[in-house]
Amino acid sequence: MSPIRSRLSALALAAALAACSHVPVSTMWALRNFDAATVDPAVLRAAVRLPESFEPQRGGVTLKIGWWRDGEEKAKHEATFALKETTASEDVAPLTGEKKHGTRIFAYRVNPADYAAIRARQRGFLEEKARNPGKMHGSFGVGAEACRRGDFPEGPLLTTTYLRTQPSGAYLTVLKDLDMREAPTKEKSLDELVPPCEKFANRAESATGSDR
Repeated sequence: MSPIRSRLSALALAAALAACSHVPVSTMWALRNFDAATVDPAVLRAAVRLPESFEPQRGGVTLKIGWWRDGEEKAKHEATFALKETTASEDVAPLTGEKKHGTRIFAYRVNPADYAAIRARQRGFLEEKARNPGKMHGSFGVGAEACRRGDFPEGPLLTTTYLRTQPSGAYLTVLKDLDMREAPTKEKSLDELVPPCEKFANRAESATGSDR
């Protein structure tokens, strides 16, 4: 499964996100003042809804942050962090209304071991922005890669991603009902995008072994 990725500007939604037809208008409005450069990584939560026969690959749900100067996107400072699955009631309960027949929802949080590294990236962006006002850009993304148990089910393979930026806030739908059958490219087939789970070790954390 190619990454289902939402990209947020450090100050507002990036144009690419705003242009995506799978992003609800309500989410774009709710995130109009979201600042990825100052958000506390400890409060971030992400979730992904997948077809019932799908599950996230080991280490496949990630947070990617980056920043670059005007005209220097190829020299982007970027880092990716694997998220930890969570089954804590305060993280899972708000997703109850998002459950649908034939699907499963997985919730994630930032690994506490990565807090310092993420905050360092945020500081680096803010320091550079102070030196070059108006010439800095930031990106913030949550991605998910999945594998499948058994054959592909018939019909659309709909996937949805969510993001929560406030400790007690609701999850926002970032990309809604993205059909993986429409994702294959000349370089990768659907079978390569969503390979059999047997090709991987068991998921890094089971539902009973997740960090709370």
